[in-house]
Amino acid sequence: MNQLRDFSKTMPSDARSGSRVRDDTGIEYVLGDTIGKPGAQGVVYRVEGQPGFAIKLLKRESDLARIEEVRRLPLDGLPIAAPISLIRDGGAGYLMPLAADMNPLAEPYLPREFGLRETGGIDWYRNTGGLRRRLALAANVAQCLAGLHERGLAYVDLNPNNVMVSDDVSREETWLIDTDNLTSRANPKWDIIGFPGYAVPERVTKKAPPSTLADAYTLAIMTFRLLVLTHPLEGQAADTLDGDEAAAAINTGALAYVDDPSDDSNRLRSKILPSKLFTLALSGQMQKLLRRTFGAGKLNPLARPGAAEWRDALWLAHDNVVECAIGCGWTYFRLLPQCPACKGKTPPTILATVFPEWGGTEWADVDPQARDSLVLSRHQPTPLGERHLWGGYASRDPLLTFKPVDKGFELGAQDGVYITDGDGKRVERIRYPERRKEYRVRVDMRGRPARILRIISVETT
Repeated sequence: MNQLRDFSKTMPSDARSGSRVRDDTGIEYVLGDTIGKPGAQGVVYRVEGQPGFAIKLLKRESDLARIEEVRRLPLDGLPIAAPISLIRDGGAGYLMPLAADMNPLAEPYLPREFGLRETGGIDWYRNTGGLRRRLALAANVAQCLAGLHERGLAYVDLNPNNVMVSDDVSREETWLIDTDNLTSRANPKWDIIGFPGYAVPERVTKKAPPSTLADAYTLAIMTFRLLVLTHPLEGQAADTLDGDEAAAAINTGALAYVDDPSDDSNRLRSKILPSKLFTLALSGQMQKLLRRTFGAGKLNPLARPGAAEWRDALWLAHDNVVECAIGCGWTYFRLLPQCPACKGKTPPTILATVFPEWGGTEWADVDPQARDSLVLSRHQPTPLGERHLWGGYASRDPLLTFKPVDKGFELGAQDGVYITDGDGKRVERIRYPERRKEYRVRVDMRGRPARILRIISVETT
């Protein structure tokens, strides 16, 4: 299926790996291997001898003016490969930062366009990171988009070739590349229609310009495909159409969501019962966001959840995933009574729930509304940061860490963070809570509201 873009007057280039180019500061670079597949606007290369950088050469020299505009956008602090300098000699393009050990999301994690790809079954899903890592990658993308949207910018062309992830499956680093199309509400860029399988109905029909809510629609597609391995509008009704007809119907939003509660015409085709599949791959909150996106929000952007809602839901789901206690390596939601892969019973889960501070001397007997919960691993350190304690995303640095030791946790706090009990004594270690017992500790940090952590052992039924 052809890519849904409209470009003309492309600039031929004989650049290839080993070619030399020079930027506008006079520095020469040697092009290395290409990253991903060539796009409609250009090709991305690694830089020989400089693993922290990449170069994108454009097909149209006139697009350099757009890159100049992007260089002036407020992108500091976001994991986006923004232009550093312009390439003018040996090609037209730009230099950008990029970690050497990253590759496009499309290659190892997603099925082919419009259909389940032949994989190694559960081994493939587990070996590429499993549920927990997929949730983290999607949450990272949502967090980056939310940061852009808060600055009045839309990314416009979110697709798996533009999302770079760490090669090491034990890491969750995620970057967005291809900043050519970043746009603002005041100066929307109409010519980018979309990427196959990631198109937004109002953009395909050209009824509306790029927007933050169009980004959120594409984010929902990517999240669904990462976790369920198919398109959220590709069900039984799509199967009755030929390839081009199915693609057109999906891109324009003509088909029902595969889990639409009021329309079963396009139910998901799967060897696993759809209701069970969604329980395995999607949290309840995520299922609600998907129904809003591909139900009322499919053709009405104002009815869609934004990237910030997706960010919060994805991180909460990620924090409530456990690893199989038998050791098969599968990760799954803590409320499931057994491991979906090996059927091993889910042992009691140690859960930390974050509460706002409450007054009075009887604080240990009060049970106010929780603001967040997360699983404390018995196998590896569990860091808590700003998003857990205060719901903020300005910093990713951990503020305190629960490190599993013999029969309990060591509590490691960063400078300026104090952990105390109900009597105001410093707490550095706690035992695993026994059944129907709990620990409560207070977390203080200057300039921040105090938080109470309740640590309990929760059994699944």
